[in-house]
Amino acid sequence: MLGMSHDAIRYGRMPEAEKRKLVAGLLAGEKSSQTSSGSDLKSLAKRVNNAYLKNLNMTKKKARNILTGKTNASPPFVIHDMDSLWQAENGLVWNQVINGAPPNKEIGVHVFYRCQCTTVETVRELTEFAKSIPGFIDLFLNDQVTLLKYGVHEAIFAMLPSLMNKDGLLVANGRGFVTREFLRSLRKPFSEIMEPKFEFAVKFNALELDDSDLALFVAAIILCGDRPGLMNVHQVEEIQDSILQALNQHLQLNHPDAGFIFPKLLQKLADLRQLVTENAQLVQKIKKTESETSLHPLLQEIYRDMY
Repeated sequence: MLGMSHDAIRYGRMPEAEKRKLVAGLLAGEKSSQTSSGSDLKSLAKRVNNAYLKNLNMTKKKARNILTGKTNASPPFVIHDMDSLWQAENGLVWNQVINGAPPNKEIGVHVFYRCQCTTVETVRELTEFAKSIPGFIDLFLNDQVTLLKYGVHEAIFAMLPSLMNKDGLLVANGRGFVTREFLRSLRKPFSEIMEPKFEFAVKFNALELDDSDLALFVAAIILCGDRPGLMNVHQVEEIQDSILQALNQHLQLNHPDAGFIFPKLLQKLADLRQLVTENAQLVQKIKKTESETSLHPLLQEIYRDMY
């Protein structure tokens, strides 16, 4: 769960007044763009939702059923200390190891490695999802790459709360559950990797979004016209405006009693950028101070030229 952009740095450090300005700008763009018909927006929402359910392996519905015991499958194996982590590694949770054998190193380094494995897997799923968003594959290939490069971590952190409750998070497609206390017990800086994500998740989960809401929200994150280096900003903004209109309409239908849920959700875009900024700064610190750590090649490519 690693990576950042120049804009992420800027938004991460900007004061609350400027964050509100960002949200106001998105609201204004959504209102001023050419308004699609209600049926067109419903059709767009359905296509995006279907693409999300098809390409994202761990949906919120699936995760919540596991976390609340509403499934016939075996409950997840609880990872709460070093012994249970190694039990999980020996076939109880992870069926296979991505990119070679896990490093036989200290526990914090190993958890960092597992975070990377999960991130790489999710980046690949998000790439397939993006290609199914109407209009995405019509963009210049360079712009497709740029949008994914700068957007995947915000998208990942928007989906991560689905796997979390206040006590921990699901891993390995729901086969394991890592406790929050165990992650806190790691030595610094590794203990600082997940705690900000839990704090964000508590607030984000209070919105009570479902997968159909998240599908449109994640699509809006990916199709963001202010990413550095885009060749056709207008085309990207047009697609995002349609997605934002569809999201606004869908939230009104899906959450009729939740006032101001659309602007509240847009505020989370600014919060996500700050979360990505802080995460990337931590990863850079780990890279510099922890000689035994290394970044997966895909994540190295995402990082490239971001500073």
